[in-house]
Amino acid sequence: MRVSTGISGLDHVLRGGLVAGRAYLVHGDPGTGKTTLGVHFLSIEPESNLLITFSQAVDFIRTDAAALGLNISALPVLDFTPPAETFSQVQTYDIFSPAEVEREPISLRISKTIEESRPKRIFVDSFGYFLNLAADAFQRRRLAQSFFRFATKRGATLIVAADERDCARDADGVIHLQSGPEGRSIHITKFRGSDFQAGQHPMLLTSEGLQVPMSAA
Repeated sequence: MRVSTGISGLDHVLRGGLVAGRAYLVHGDPGTGKTTLGVHFLSIEPESNLLITFSQAVDFIRTDAAALGLNISALPVLDFTPPAETFSQVQTYDIFSPAEVEREPISLRISKTIEESRPKRIFVDSFGYFLNLAADAFQRRRLAQSFFRFATKRGATLIVAADERDCARDADGVIHLQSGPEGRSIHITKFRGSDFQAGQHPMLLTSEGLQVPMSAA
C-alpha cells in the first residue's frame, strides 16, 4: 500500500508515494524545506495525523501552512518547544539540567498519545532535538530504533526531519533536500521495498508550498 506525500511530483519520483507503515528521514540544511514537506504530508486528513514539534512552535507552523493554502487547523499536535516563561523563570527551571531528566516524561507523553489516537501519519520536527535526549551515540541509535518500531507497529507512516542524517541507517527511506546557487533539489538516497527514480530532481518552494515539477521527475 502507498501513502501520498501530499506532493504529486515527489510521489511520482517514489513510484506512487511512500510505502505505508514505514519510517522515513528527511534531512538537509536549515531552510531547505523539511518542515514544508512535513506539512504537505500531514495536510491529508489532518485530523487523523500527528505533528510532534521540538523546533518551531505550532502557532508558527499553522500560520505558515495557511499561507501556503494548507489547512491543518484540525491537526493534533504535541508541542515540545519551550515557552517564553522558561527563560524569564530560570530560577525555578534549570535550562541546563541533564537531558535524561526530560527524556522520560517526553517519551511517555508521545507513546501515550500514539497509543490512544493511533495516527495514520506522524511527522517529527526536528528529530535531532529528540535524539539529543539520549546520553551518547549508542543510546541515540537505540532511541531512534525503538521510536521507529513503536510508531510503525501501531499503524503509522512516519517522517522525521533533521539537519543531519544520523538515523539514516535505521530509517526505511531517506530523502535529502538541498539548496544552493544552482537552485533547490531533492534526492532519494534510500527507499526500502520499492524502486524509485534515482538522481537529483529540481524542487521549488513557491507560494503553494513545495513542488517537484513532473517534467523533471
